[in-house]
Amino acid sequence: MANEKQSAEQQEKLKRIVRRDTAFLLLGAIAASAMSWMELNAGNVEVRGKGIPDAQGQLAGIIDAGYIATTPLHNFLKKHRDWNDALAFINTVIGVFGPGIYMARQTLWCGDYEPVFRYLCISVLRSLCGWFTFLPPDPSYLMSFQDFPDIIQCLTKDCGNVETAEINPFLSFFSGHVATLVICANHMYLKGNRKMSIFFHIFNVLQILRLLATRGHYSIDIIIGWYMAVRISNPAGRLGRYFSRGDASFESALPSTATEAFEKIIGVDVVKDEARMSVVMKMKEVQTALLEAKEDDEVFAEPTVKLAAEGKLDELLGIIAPKEKAS
Repeated sequence: MANEKQSAEQQEKLKRIVRRDTAFLLLGAIAASAMSWMELNAGNVEVRGKGIPDAQGQLAGIIDAGYIATTPLHNFLKKHRDWNDALAFINTVIGVFGPGIYMARQTLWCGDYEPVFRYLCISVLRSLCGWFTFLPPDPSYLMSFQDFPDIIQCLTKDCGNVETAEINPFLSFFSGHVATLVICANHMYLKGNRKMSIFFHIFNVLQILRLLATRGHYSIDIIIGWYMAVRISNPAGRLGRYFSRGDASFESALPSTATEAFEKIIGVDVVKDEARMSVVMKMKEVQTALLEAKEDDEVFAEPTVKLAAEGKLDELLGIIAPKEKAS
């Protein structure tokens, strides 16, 4: 009887494996076909539409889907520069100064360093990317002296006529506007201020359309800016939460050995932490703590963040670490 039950379980497991592998091969074939078609036709003007004209009206060899999609809005703003200035000013006030005030309040008044640490992380990365590869502004860029950083630059010099003036230098890759708004809006959401978070996310989408229409950023700048905020800045966010506890020091956050430093550089430290976390999550006491943290939505929506803020996560990880070293 036991053998029959074991045989049935093995057959069911085999069926699951076959279904899994079949689905993987099917999805892989579809993805490979789509990627191959995009690779071969990404520069095909007949398929994609018109490219970006240079100052003489000749194609500059750059095809941007976001530019093509926002061509009607671009033409409108080009004819109505007052509208372009008004939208730029609104973006400066709400999209730049708004997040700046929010981060200052969280840091100096609330003692929460997470958003400002994330912001510093993406700002440094953006500066490095712009230094190593500077992408000049698009020839059809609709500059506005009400936009940021132009509004600051024009305080120290006479910028002249906006339609004929030389374009003020700025870094294109990646979009700091998008990344900063996502960082602050997500932090608001996790802090329980969801209405304000949704407002800033919607505002971000609208200003993305404006950025594409004014040719202030390429589509890839927008995509990477968003990804930087939600993924790449996570280690900086963890460091900010650690620093917010008050008893933390930068020295304790730095790698203590050459091996730890190497693992952080190549990124395997995150993989090891995830493997360790999967072991922690199987503990009954941890599952109970997570259920309790889920019901408490005042601190953070993510229960592991709440545990980390209370210092419990470090204690639980300390249970696993000695076992790993012993093995």
